[in-house]
Amino acid sequence: MNFSIFLICSLFSLGYYATQKSCPRGFELYKNKKCLIFAQTSLKHLEAEQQCRSYGGHLFTVNNAIDNRAINDLAANHGLAYIWMGMYCFGNQTNLCYLDDGSGPIKYSNFNPGFPRIDTERSGCVFMETFGNDIGRWSTSPCEWSGLWYLCEGPTTVDDPHPNCIHNYNGNCYYPSHELNIPVMNRTFYATESICHTHSMELLSIHSREEVDYIKFLYNGTDIKQVSLGAHAIVPDEFAWTDGTKFKYENFDPLSTAKGNCLTMNVDTDREDNGMWYQTICQTIQDFVCVRKAGKAIVGVEEEPMEVEDVEVEEVINPKFQMVKDSKTINLADASHCNTTLFLAPGTITSIDYPSQSPRSMLCTWKIAVLGAFRLGLYFTDFSVYEPVFVYSSNGTLLSFRQFDHDPFSVLAPSNMITITHDSVKDAQYQKRGFSATVLPF
Repeated sequence: MNFSIFLICSLFSLGYYATQKSCPRGFELYKNKKCLIFAQTSLKHLEAEQQCRSYGGHLFTVNNAIDNRAINDLAANHGLAYIWMGMYCFGNQTNLCYLDDGSGPIKYSNFNPGFPRIDTERSGCVFMETFGNDIGRWSTSPCEWSGLWYLCEGPTTVDDPHPNCIHNYNGNCYYPSHELNIPVMNRTFYATESICHTHSMELLSIHSREEVDYIKFLYNGTDIKQVSLGAHAIVPDEFAWTDGTKFKYENFDPLSTAKGNCLTMNVDTDREDNGMWYQTICQTIQDFVCVRKAGKAIVGVEEEPMEVEDVEVEEVINPKFQMVKDSKTINLADASHCNTTLFLAPGTITSIDYPSQSPRSMLCTWKIAVLGAFRLGLYFTDFSVYEPVFVYSSNGTLLSFRQFDHDPFSVLAPSNMITITHDSVKDAQYQKRGFSATVLPF
């Protein structure tokens, strides 16, 4: 079917303006190095993190003494006495303190003597003092403390010469279809790819958790539920970005059973753990996002009609590839993570000897965490036990109690830590294979 659509048809030159660092909308560039947003109110740690994530950022991090002093002075000049940091400690040693930007354990420390000190669950949040004898020093505290200020940090980007680049983030300009000057905002994968390519742009590819959050931010206040991603299957269940970038990050919904050669991202604000991806057929009509590099010179902008052919393409995958993921049986006893001190997600846990129907008898406890910037999502993809599986929040509240056989289900924790217990004492007697669960931040 042919659609005659009217776009702002931009003729892009191959040259680039001299790039200059800048920040996404709402952030301020500090010393040509960090993009920051100053808190307008005081919040609990997770609330502050969620506010930062809504901009595509996270609570600020520091990696050296110079940055620590600079942030301290900046916060003090804004009258922020105590400020949350983008860090969470899982124990009393600094090597158990992880940065919220996903870069791993801290390499620079400026804790007060005797810190980090983890007295109870969820007491591993970190704050900085900006005045007094402990100026610039860090301490751990309960994450539920209120009254602390915060600074959000986002990625730097580059200036773009064209005024239509209003969504400039991490070196890219993003153009959601509902903001384009086109009569029909949702299209099939092939039509949307053609639209983007006509304007020297690509369909959206995603390479980090922060970028997921930023895309979600673009759809706040809309009734749009999902958007098409610029990915296509190479073989069943294996995808590549159509813009040629590496598929190094993924955020698939563990409970989705949909199959197809294209990918969709859920942006439904009514879903707590939105931002996940799932497979779909490429003829699905959806909203989309075109992306180009920021800093690209644009000349000769004019409005003109453009024909885009929406081609119905028969989906064919090389038949020599067969999906074996569901049928492959392996002994995961060593991968169950039963009774480990701490399992830091993302990852997968299983009951002991899963999926054997003759498992050993063992009482297992799992202490599971994600980085402090996130809540923890537990996605049971297979569940067949006799004795119940208990899931507790970080403060000991029972979140889930299930036994016997269940279809896949999820448990969304209120914070970044949970505890799971299960006794497999009767699983072999009743030929129960156990459970498998994927743990993800959201």
